[in-house]
Amino acid sequence: MSYVGTFRRLAEAFEDGRGAGSMDTGLVLHQRRFRSAEEPADGGPQPLPVPEGALEPESLKGLLDRDDGVEENLEFPYRVVAPPGCERSSRGVVLLHGLNERRWEKYLPWAKTLVEGLGVPVILFPTAFHMDRSPAIWADPRSMRQLSRERMRRMPELEASSFANAALSTRIHARPDRFIWSGVRTLRDLSRLSESVYRGDEPLLAPGARLDVFAYSIGAFLAELLFMADDGGRFADSRLVTFCGGCLLSQTSPLAREILDSAAARALHVFLEQLDSHKQHRPALGRLLSEDAVGRAFELMVRDDRHHAEREAALHRIGSRVRAIPLRKDTVMPAEAVAGTLSGSGARVEILDMAYDYDHANPFPLQGVDEAEVERGFTAVFERAVEWLRG
Repeated sequence: MSYVGTFRRLAEAFEDGRGAGSMDTGLVLHQRRFRSAEEPADGGPQPLPVPEGALEPESLKGLLDRDDGVEENLEFPYRVVAPPGCERSSRGVVLLHGLNERRWEKYLPWAKTLVEGLGVPVILFPTAFHMDRSPAIWADPRSMRQLSRERMRRMPELEASSFANAALSTRIHARPDRFIWSGVRTLRDLSRLSESVYRGDEPLLAPGARLDVFAYSIGAFLAELLFMADDGGRFADSRLVTFCGGCLLSQTSPLAREILDSAAARALHVFLEQLDSHKQHRPALGRLLSEDAVGRAFELMVRDDRHHAEREAALHRIGSRVRAIPLRKDTVMPAEAVAGTLSGSGARVEILDMAYDYDHANPFPLQGVDEAEVERGFTAVFERAVEWLRG
């Protein structure tokens, strides 16, 4: 079956099965519950004056400007895709998604290919405030179209606004430090997940099982930080495949209708450029980026003109276990930027290109392209991923 046919079949089964059960020959989906750790009282985004354009409309008052106490973000489901009859495997793979993702269907063929190629369970784990970790209204098309129209009314110069990015754009525009705090929470959750697997709490994985990672887009960036900040050694023997990601944050361009609108992208860029100043005036952020292993790794990967030697040493420690697959025409996380970030680390970097029109958010389009070419492109990526993760 072609990639497009596989996607449609799995997406239909995922919807019909509400995210669990037998989905396809050789594929079973399991659902687990996860409880995120409570943050310290001084953690998280700090109240600051909000730009007028980022204010919530009255109809959504109190629904978007939330960080603490969002129950969906604290307790949520994650999925494990496994072969039928899978017993406790000595290895598993964590699959990390991209920024502003709300549905898992895109990743089901990816997970299926990894399961079949490696014969091990694949864990689909959501980033903080993404997928099942956000209030349903953030993904409600009618409410988000209203929000997008309101943002364009307030900011006539706004570019790339859409119902798909309206919620995240409003939140990042208002408080761009959410990008860091949400990333850190995700990394701490992944560390807790690895500890749970180590204890033997995951029925499909043996106690102490090795966890490898396949990570896409911002997930690739987070996976690099996960390996760099691994003080406990849970990922010391793990391998990582990054796809369409892994460059410094300053080299990314998240302006896209699927990711961030221009006001949010600009606010995030300015915040990262002024990070040293924010650290001085916001003690909790300063402590996070200076004293916490995860926060420190985050800061190392922000800008090329900061902490060069420390970053190079950290990347060199993990480089021999990393294979990066950037795409030539990716403008969000450019291929040359990924290669430059990992240069000298020992990581294996191979820039691919496809014989069809694609972009960062849609590396394997479902419409308007030659299905056979998409199949070849998909195979090229995942053959390399499976080969590396088998090591």
